[in-house]
Amino acid sequence: MKIAISGSTGFIGKQLTDHLLRSGHELLMITRHDFADPDNKLTKIVNSADVIINLAGSSVLCRWNKKNRGQISSSRLETTRLLVSKLGKCRSLKSRKIFINASAIGIYQDSGIHDETSNALSTDFLAELCKRWEQELEPLGDLDCRTSIIRIGIVLGTSGGSLAKMVPIFKAGLGGKIGSGKQPFSFIHITDFCRAIEHLINNPQSSGVYNIVAPEFTTNDRFTKALAKSLHRPAIFTVPEFGLKLIYGKAAQLLTQGVAAKPQRLLNEDFKFLFPEISTTISDLFTKD
Repeated sequence: MKIAISGSTGFIGKQLTDHLLRSGHELLMITRHDFADPDNKLTKIVNSADVIINLAGSSVLCRWNKKNRGQISSSRLETTRLLVSKLGKCRSLKSRKIFINASAIGIYQDSGIHDETSNALSTDFLAELCKRWEQELEPLGDLDCRTSIIRIGIVLGTSGGSLAKMVPIFKAGLGGKIGSGKQPFSFIHITDFCRAIEHLINNPQSSGVYNIVAPEFTTNDRFTKALAKSLHRPAIFTVPEFGLKLIYGKAAQLLTQGVAAKPQRLLNEDFKFLFPEISTTISDLFTKD
């Protein structure tokens, strides 16, 4: 298939790009310049692609001041709106197109366990952004376009993302849990993430909302212990919540709180996770490393 990807330069995007290339797909990279000049190259890309995957979005782990909130929001809403608009005007709908758009499990409340049927949604900045982000896809309901929303958890891999930032700290023997360590930690191995996206592409019945997380969520404390064990280092320190709040303000909740999410729809579609729990995930990543 011919697959167009926005956000291909980030950690997740790069890994997904490599995975899809190995699977024999032809890839089209959607860049920031394409969004800045949407009437030319972006139109051509959307018209020619069989699948469009939108992963674009600036980092949310920063102080949520007015400027940063605007950038976090616009980098998601405006890019999605443009892609949806181009799909609506697409001249080449002879074959059904597939659109996969990112979201986050941060849309859910930080209490309870949430599968895709959960209506217990949070009302903080990130959750409200996710709601607006997903609403941008509503016009596709009038088109013959198979659409999936992927609510992504913490993607673990050694080449980027949050794990790559933690490793040097843990290797120095300075790693530890955050606060009580009891907060849920819903994660997915980067390999399973890529395989899940390919499943959504290849399965003609796949559409709607999907939690992209491993079937067995853990806690920050258990994740910390698994990582320390694989690196053969102690994890005796505790990162105080007040220190993170001094650095990140309200955005510290991304580290001090967590969501317990289940990938029920993937399980219902018989998707087989290679790394369903935290110990095998961490062990595999650092055996490869």
